[in-house]
Amino acid sequence: MAWGGRRSDADKMAVMPDQKRRPRAPRQQIPGSIAPMLAVPSDVLPSNSGKWAFEFKWDGVRAVCFWDGKKLRLQSRNELDITRRYPELHGLGKALPSSGAVLDGEIIALDANCRPSFAQLQFRMHAEGAAKIARLSATIPVWYVVFDVLWFRGKSVIDQPYRARRRILEDLKLDGSGWQISPAQVDHGKAMLNAAKRNGLEGVVAKRLDSPYVPGSRSPNWLKIKVVFGQEFVIGGWFPEKGVNQERVGALLVGYYDSDGRLRYAGGVGTGFNAALHASLTRQLTARTIRTSPFADRVPKKDAIFVSPDLVAEVEYRRWPAGAQVQQAAFKGLRDDKPAREVVRERHGA
Repeated sequence: MAWGGRRSDADKMAVMPDQKRRPRAPRQQIPGSIAPMLAVPSDVLPSNSGKWAFEFKWDGVRAVCFWDGKKLRLQSRNELDITRRYPELHGLGKALPSSGAVLDGEIIALDANCRPSFAQLQFRMHAEGAAKIARLSATIPVWYVVFDVLWFRGKSVIDQPYRARRRILEDLKLDGSGWQISPAQVDHGKAMLNAAKRNGLEGVVAKRLDSPYVPGSRSPNWLKIKVVFGQEFVIGGWFPEKGVNQERVGALLVGYYDSDGRLRYAGGVGTGFNAALHASLTRQLTARTIRTSPFADRVPKKDAIFVSPDLVAEVEYRRWPAGAQVQQAAFKGLRDDKPAREVVRERHGA
């Protein structure tokens, strides 16, 4: 069954306060910042019937939206203000209540097949300057896919269960020129995952119906199940192409930090670059050249060029067996919303 449905009169009465006997709670001040709740990677769909809702996993960047009734502000996963980069989303405030709201969602860009594309979004994520941003907003428009509400009608709702927050979100009826509500289904995880496969999406996120929203927490109450595996990696070195194309990237050497803070080597990424990325990456990597390897492991590559490990790459891959290197990996873009030191191994992907 699809998420939604009207509450019965009895349900409504059960949550209505007795206004004659209870004073109205004072309105709270809208928060200045909220760290988004994160999902735990999982290899399988949860099996507890009737306890989970399923949403699609969108290939974009996380954004918390703050609307105080007058001004809209977008905050990245690492709590930076990214409002200026997405002017086509500023009108969302007009669709929200004048008393204010805080939403959680994902900003996405679409490819030629109308599928979410992190590679397309790259051009918007790093854009600076009003003229360039305006030009890109016309050629590469973005959408804000909303999947949660954290603050509503003068008070926080993060302590309410997911099912209650989802009901509030559905009642907002957000369907605009650049925003929409992410679909959700209860008890149809397999069908959602198959739909994600058919439509080229990353996978699904399963959320317990009774779970509160825990800011900044990677909680087992939210599980992400991916179709094509992927995660962030730290770039620690690279190879230029051989011959006359040494201005082009042949392969990136990537890794992740272990629990002891060591950068572990995870392998090479040699596909996914276009002409513009070759030029940009070569320039950025050359500026970060260092003499010794930043990896704790021996890198089985001769003539590698090592770099300061502060660039974070989003990478897709098909397999990553335990004790081996990532396989069939493709570069999707650089991320500026996550510090390199926070990049850890999320799963095996065997």
